[in-house]
Amino acid sequence: MRRLAVLLCAVFLTATAVPAAADTPPDPVPGERPPLGITWGAGSSYCLYQFGEDRVKAAADQLVTSGLRDAGYEYVLLPNCWQAAQRDAEGKLTAGTGYPSGIPALVDYVHARGLKIGFLSGTGERTCGGQAPGSLDHEDLDAQTLAGWGADYLRYDTCSSVNADVPGRVRKMADALRRTGRPITLEVDDTDRNLSPWLWARAAGAQVWRTYKNPTFDFGYSAGSLDKQYGLEGYNGPGGWNMPGAFTFSYLDTGERQAKLGLWAVLNAPLLTDMALAADTTLPAAELGNPDIIAVDRDWAGVPGHKVRDTGWTEVWTKPMSDGSAVLVLFNRGDLAAPITTSVADAGLPAAPGYRVRDLWTGDETETTGALGGTVGRHAATVLRVWPANVTAAPRTSLTAELPDSVPPDRPVTATIRFTNTGSTPVTAAHLQLTAPAEWQFDGPAEASTGTVEPGATWETAVTLHPISTATQPFKMPVVVSYTTVSGARSSAASAESPLLLAPNQPYTNGLLNTQPWMSSENGLGPVERDSTDNGHPLTINGKTDAHGGLGAHAPSVVRYYLGGKCKWFTATVGVDDRGPNGTLGFRVLGDGVELEATGDMRHGDASQYLAVPVTGVQVLALAVDDASDGSAGDWGDWLSPYITC
Repeated sequence: MRRLAVLLCAVFLTATAVPAAADTPPDPVPGERPPLGITWGAGSSYCLYQFGEDRVKAAADQLVTSGLRDAGYEYVLLPNCWQAAQRDAEGKLTAGTGYPSGIPALVDYVHARGLKIGFLSGTGERTCGGQAPGSLDHEDLDAQTLAGWGADYLRYDTCSSVNADVPGRVRKMADALRRTGRPITLEVDDTDRNLSPWLWARAAGAQVWRTYKNPTFDFGYSAGSLDKQYGLEGYNGPGGWNMPGAFTFSYLDTGERQAKLGLWAVLNAPLLTDMALAADTTLPAAELGNPDIIAVDRDWAGVPGHKVRDTGWTEVWTKPMSDGSAVLVLFNRGDLAAPITTSVADAGLPAAPGYRVRDLWTGDETETTGALGGTVGRHAATVLRVWPANVTAAPRTSLTAELPDSVPPDRPVTATIRFTNTGSTPVTAAHLQLTAPAEWQFDGPAEASTGTVEPGATWETAVTLHPISTATQPFKMPVVVSYTTVSGARSSAASAESPLLLAPNQPYTNGLLNTQPWMSSENGLGPVERDSTDNGHPLTINGKTDAHGGLGAHAPSVVRYYLGGKCKWFTATVGVDDRGPNGTLGFRVLGDGVELEATGDMRHGDASQYLAVPVTGVQVLALAVDDASDGSAGDWGDWLSPYITC
């Protein structure tokens, strides 16, 4: 199996809603639940999103007309530089030129629609970017000003301050807000540094704190933020929430949006939609407003969501729910569809005769005796809620396809299809239909049928394909099984996917692999780099470099080389690069999919290891970096002087 396979809105809807009230009462306890709402520039506080009241009003109107307000999205949070560049003659914050009606009028507009409003300031004399005044030595005045306007939320950046001073400055503002008598939620935005606010922000009086310093716009950064959350679940809970990043939807496709929202919900993360781009004209209300996802995000059972399994490209996360159910997220961060296996045991559910299962994105309800899993698409997640309860429903099934780690482009390949009935009632009349990938054809029929698949049984069949000519595209074979259950006719779909095994060079003679072309590479963050890492930084392990260079990787990573059975030895020095001071990872050398050598887990500061691996007869050499199953944030690994002897 493949362990390492390996707004800025120009136009908004016109408001037609009747104002809900003249004012919206603030939350009696700030931060009692994770806040939901919209914002601008949450990934950057550098005044990149300067606009005015019309856009804020249009965004508020869209929350109402889209139904998101009624779903729980209540905050409208202004970006940096909403304020004028200088304070007024009395030292007070005033609105910038984009707000000709004034802030009190804007607050009234937002409140009248049953929403809440927030602003941004900072711990220093200036906010991030230096273009707007911060609240240093003006905490009480600014708190009184915000409360007088009717503010409900304050984002507080940590730029323009000395690291050791930040907790005290946050505490000073929290105390000032409290003295106003108006409950105002306080968020700490550790935008440019790693001050670990989860360690001190709650004690300093904040209710929300950023746990990832980079924007989480695209899928790669979102996955990087998820990695940063590993081990932080103990700091999350009513009155104080880890904020892994906002949700900027125009960077993500539908599957990526659903994966991120499901994972953020399991983390009880604030769901703040960042309308930072001109492309963000219409909120994806069907996804953001999913009541099942919001229920997960805002439910607190006393035990936070956490990761229970990590195989490199696939992960399983779970979260207990207050009604005795649990949520499981089967997450595939890879670029190809992959099978993921889990069970109710991973969710910590008690033994029971049966379990009710609800897919929170499709709404499909099934039952299982305990096993869960199936094929999950690229950059996607299956989000399930499971109750220990006997129900009358269709049995849950699992459809997977096993392929080699890579497919030769000019030789036949065999795929093994498995269809498993994990429910308590039979499946009948199962029919398999396959679609050949482009450039391939089946050696036999592209379909098959079977009779009854009993509870707990697996129907397994193998098919062989050969390339019509030398294939050039990744191998992707759609698989569908239609069948009948006690609840009627159903179907299950999957995709069998694997990269092509390309050999762009002749078999090697002696030489450094960092000077040779590879067949393929996959990397956790950015590309694998030759003689550098993390966008051009020198390869350095414990302060030492290597004159022969090497390969810079970020876990989970795999680089494949074609040896053609012509070589005898592979050697390299490996270790955690100094770019990852908190990195934990492991190195593995594989020949034709078989592990030949492994370092075990290594941490930053550990002595480098020298590997000497016999590779006689190996066709394909794979150099893999795993993330030690604790998330891959900061996991930069170096292959120094990677040398092949042929």
